[in-house]
Formats: sequence, structure tokens, C-alpha cells
Amino acid sequence: MTDYTVWMLGETMFPFDLQLERFGVDMEALKHVPIRRVFRAWVEDWEKEEARKRNDPVCEAKLLAKYKGLVFRDPDNNNCAFKVWDDYLEFRSGRAGGWFVIAKCKNDPEKPLQEPFTLELACELIGDTDQEEGIQVIKQDGE
Repeated sequence: MTDYTVWMLGETMFPFDLQLERFGVDMEALKHVPIRRVFRAWVEDWEKEEARKRNDPVCEAKLLAKYKGLVFRDPDNNNCAFKVWDDYLEFRSGRAGGWFVIAKCKNDPEKPLQEPFTLELACELIGDTDQEEGIQVIKQDGE
């Protein structure tokens, strides 16, 4: 009996068998989604020291590379599901200022709620929320 792998084209599924195991390919490894992104669920040293307080497009780009597209739930906002914007962060001047993550509420597409979140809060909430396949979340000190 042949083991078939399923291939999808749009909504149509086609079974096929390339017999890759004959060539030493680990078929089980092909069935798992590879980790393409690692998120460290804490404010890292480079964020604290160089990126957080500088209103600089390079710093913004570095922070966006870490946070963009991740999702979390905010318990203070009716457990609303948020997604971090891919395009920009918000910089606020002042003593408690710096870069803030801008997230958009996904629950109500008609009236999207956009809110700034501190990096600490964003890290905590993202760390407590399951992400899409391929994103590995690491908590500090093996939490």
C-alpha cells in the first residue's frame, strides 16, 4: 500500500507520491512547519539601550522586525484580539516616552480599535498568546 502525500491547489486536493523516502528524505520532517521566526518575549538589552529612546527610522525598523504581525489578547480591553501593525510604531517624547507598539483590534473590522502598547506589555501579552505556525515564542528564564 502506497503512502500518499496530499498537495493542494487552491481548494482542490491532489494526492501524489514522489517516493522521496527512497532517496533518504525524512518524510516526517516535511510534514512539520519549519520555524521561520523566533520571538523573544522580553525587552531585550539592545531594545533598552539603543533602540527604545532614539526617534530614528533605523531603530523603528529594528523594533518592527521583532514585533510586526504578532497577535495577542488584551485582558483589559474585553479580551480583544490585537495584531501588531506591520508598517510603523509610535514614538512619544517625554520622560516615559519612547517607541510604542501599535496594534489593531481584529474582532471588529467595521470599527478597528488602534492602541499603543509599551514594549514590556506587548512582550508579556504576545508571550501568553499562541502564534501562527512557524513562529516560536521563547520566554525569559525558561518560563
